[in-house]
Amino acid sequence: MIRPIACALLLSVSAAAPAAEWSLVAAGSTLGFSSSYDGEAFSGRFQRFTPAITLDPAKPEATRIEVSIDIASVATDNEERDGTLATPEFFWTGKFPSATFRTTACKAGAAPGAIDCEASLTLRDRTVAMPFNLRFEAAGDRATLKAAAKVDRIAFEVGSGDWADTDLIPQFVDVTVDLVLARR
Repeated sequence: MIRPIACALLLSVSAAAPAAEWSLVAAGSTLGFSSSYDGEAFSGRFQRFTPAITLDPAKPEATRIEVSIDIASVATDNEERDGTLATPEFFWTGKFPSATFRTTACKAGAAPGAIDCEASLTLRDRTVAMPFNLRFEAAGDRATLKAAAKVDRIAFEVGSGDWADTDLIPQFVDVTVDLVLARR
C-alpha cells in the first residue's frame, strides 16, 4: 500500500517539475540577419545579446524565451553601413539602444525537436507579434536552438524616409538564430 502511494507521489512531483533553464555559450552562437541594398546582398549579426531560455522538449508549451539585444553591437563587416544603421533613419541606437524578443505561447511542432511559438519583438519602442518556429536538440547538458524568421522592417520604421523604398531595401529582413546552450 505504501509503495503505490510513494510511486504516485514521485510521478506527480516529476510531472510538475519545471522545464530546464539554459544559458548561452557565446562561442559558436550567432544572432544574424541578411538583406540587400540596391540589389547587393549583405549579412550581419548582433555581437551582444542575452537570452533567458526555459525549455523542455517534452513540454513545449512551457517554453519561455526572452532575449535582450544590444542594437549598437550590430556588425555587417562594413563600417559605413554599420554607421548608417546606427542613425535615426534605421536603428537609432542613441535613443533605442536595445530590442527585446519574447515568446508568448508555444506548442509542439510537426517534426521531432520542433517547437512552434508566437512571439513579439520590441524595437524602436514598437512591439510587433510574429511567428517563431524553432528546432531544439539536447544531448546531456548541452543543446542547440536554431530558428529562422522574417522581420518586417517597415513595421519598426527601420529604414525610414528615402530608405523606406522597398525597391531599394526589401521590406522583410531574414533573421537567423543559431545558439549553443548549456543547462544551468
